[in-house]
Amino acid sequence: MGRVVLAALWILMGAATVAGLTASPSICKSSVVTERSAKTYRLAANASTVHWGYFFESLKPRLVIPSGSEVTVEMITHHAGDDPDKMIRGDPGVEEIYKWGASMNIPTRGASGQGDGVHILTGPIYVCDAAPGDVLQIEILDLYPRKNPRTGKTYGSNAAAWWGYQFRTPYKTGSKREVTTIYEVVEDKDGAVYAVPDYQFTYGNTTRYKGPVTASCVPSSGSIPDSNVAVPWKHNFNYAPDYSVPCVNGQQRFTSYAYPGVLTEHPTGTEDFSIRGKFVVPANLHIGSIGLAPKFKPNEAVNSIPPLPTGGNMDNRRIGKGATLYLPVQVAGALLSMGDAHIAQGDSEFDGTGIETSITGRFKITLHKKGRQPRTIRDLKFPLLENRNEWHVHGYAYGNYLTELNPPGQIFAKGASLDKAFEGVYRNARDWLMSGWGLTEDQAITLLTVACDFNVHQVVDGNWGLGVSIPKYVFRVNDKRRYKPAVICGSSTPA
Repeated sequence: MGRVVLAALWILMGAATVAGLTASPSICKSSVVTERSAKTYRLAANASTVHWGYFFESLKPRLVIPSGSEVTVEMITHHAGDDPDKMIRGDPGVEEIYKWGASMNIPTRGASGQGDGVHILTGPIYVCDAAPGDVLQIEILDLYPRKNPRTGKTYGSNAAAWWGYQFRTPYKTGSKREVTTIYEVVEDKDGAVYAVPDYQFTYGNTTRYKGPVTASCVPSSGSIPDSNVAVPWKHNFNYAPDYSVPCVNGQQRFTSYAYPGVLTEHPTGTEDFSIRGKFVVPANLHIGSIGLAPKFKPNEAVNSIPPLPTGGNMDNRRIGKGATLYLPVQVAGALLSMGDAHIAQGDSEFDGTGIETSITGRFKITLHKKGRQPRTIRDLKFPLLENRNEWHVHGYAYGNYLTELNPPGQIFAKGASLDKAFEGVYRNARDWLMSGWGLTEDQAITLLTVACDFNVHQVVDGNWGLGVSIPKYVFRVNDKRRYKPAVICGSSTPA
């Protein structure tokens, strides 16, 4: 999902529970971690195993694993509040995360507690022996929708919100508006999975619906929980740019997507069911945000919205089942977190979000130590994706906005550039072809032009992102079979 700012339960299957961990390499000396047979884990999602809206190098891990482990991770959508009856109630883990009565179970939402960062991220996962300069390999073995235990159904939400590209041009009918579409995930008799539109509603600030009212006010101060250092935060009820929501009689009314986790109770009076039966969307399950903690400041969290060299909110629809992601490690233990999963999304994530859905994934995680890495990932400085037939290089308007901009918050103004993003992905792809495949610069340029496809991943996350798909076939010079594209429209599955 894009920007809404400006954005344990440890189960060791067949072994013991790991708890009370601190981010120190000494934790990896425990026999429960190094036991060769104990390499299958599950990280459930609940209020004690997720962090909301930020990556942070000082977070205590929720799971510790050795390289080569297989891990099942539950990911919860931060848009479940768009229809609580369908996406929260009846699912204990999700209820615990979203609980908001007289107080909030998770009051720190965003890097500075004011919604500047929106994604519910499960983790972090500490990988034993991981150190700066290493590369973490993440194989996506499976992804499947999370069904509500009460209903047996899965729903998702697409919010056409103010940070979407459509707000950059006049609407054809009426004024600019935030309209959310609720989708049901269905499976046909042949096992094919689809997203079917159920209804739409206007988020707020209309004559019929003024927007959701909170059960209590967002805290104006607090500290980042489960951190190895004290990180207090404080704000004055200012959330999105120039958007202040005062606390009146112990409640707040939100008329725009400006703070994550606000619950919209239905009916609002704006529901429109005319979308039913007009189209269906083939499922393309993928992970919008998956990344490692970046090296920044030990006492300052990093907004989860702009993508980073260590991954994060890449919103690349190709990061799905069967793909392998390689990420550069910048901090001890790597600290892998993931969330913002989608049932489907097209290139660009045009209106601000995909179909935001709670999804569970199964992964194999392997560490490649510095100095012993295959040539294709040696000294990696950006996220690299591999599937059966292609390599996929990522690039952004700013390769590392945390070091390139001062203050980093400028990214939301300066990073909204396809020109800069194209330059970034071109440089990454050129350098990767030269270092990984021995091409000269001129050879890399002609190959990128005649054989490779550039793709717009997203134009909504502050730091706009592109990718380039490089077919593996071009390097098999003696193989004359015709190359077939690895990714078909709407799917991360090889053709």
